[in-house]
Amino acid sequence: MAAIRSIAFGSGTDNNEVDLIDIGALIILPIMASMIFQVFTWQVNVFGSYDFTDAIWTVANADISVALIVTIFSVIWVLATNVANLQTDHSSYEIAVIAVAIALPLGVVFVPAIEALVMWHDLMQVAALIYVSGATVAVSYLG
Repeated sequence: MAAIRSIAFGSGTDNNEVDLIDIGALIILPIMASMIFQVFTWQVNVFGSYDFTDAIWTVANADISVALIVTIFSVIWVLATNVANLQTDHSSYEIAVIAVAIALPLGVVFVPAIEALVMWHDLMQVAALIYVSGATVAVSYLG
């Protein structure tokens, strides 16, 4: 029985497992973040045409899209559910990792220098996607 519990997903407040409450955010995060980092696009063509990176609002010449909102919400959701757990003791290193995971998609949208750095090469785009996804999974797993 102990072996089954040690590999279970979200069985309680133990560390070193992915919480069940985080699964939805961890599934949708790489999909939406990959659209922000232009790794791939996703367009719905039913009832007209809609792209998830189309601007909903434009603030200071930066386009706020559904992909950005869902990505930031997913990262904050995972952080909030793991910080709300009273047995979780995140180190300053883990908080810094997740802060960069929140700041990177925002930086790509709002800071032209960060956008130029990430969009410089295809591998940089994939690296940014892997970082944001991996950091969020790590915080969920360790918390």
